[in-house]
Amino acid sequence: MSPQRLVMARLEIEHIIPISKNGSNDESNLWLACPLCNGYKCDKTTGVDAETGETVKLFNPRTQVWSEHFYWSDDGVRIVGKTATGRATVAALHLSEDADALEVRSYWVLAGWHLPED
Repeated sequence: MSPQRLVMARLEIEHIIPISKNGSNDESNLWLACPLCNGYKCDKTTGVDAETGETVKLFNPRTQVWSEHFYWSDDGVRIVGKTATGRATVAALHLSEDADALEVRSYWVLAGWHLPED
């Protein structure tokens, strides 16, 4: 197993609005994220919706409802965006194209740990 796959299980604290963009260490600005997603997000706060070309804010798990912006593919491996925010977040964080994340999710499906219930 590659080192990247091992770190997917270790969550890290992510700043929804990065410190470099005037974010704070206040709990309301913090969330847990896997290192892959956190690394792809970096200091991004917006992304481009490929469907509309619009630049939109990335999904905020503190203020938005996951199921309003995303759904799981039928095989339970890919996250699909429903809205401009969802599609831009999926693209910016590589949620449906990172090979390690897809492989790990496929194991979760096989083990019966995935799909999550709403």
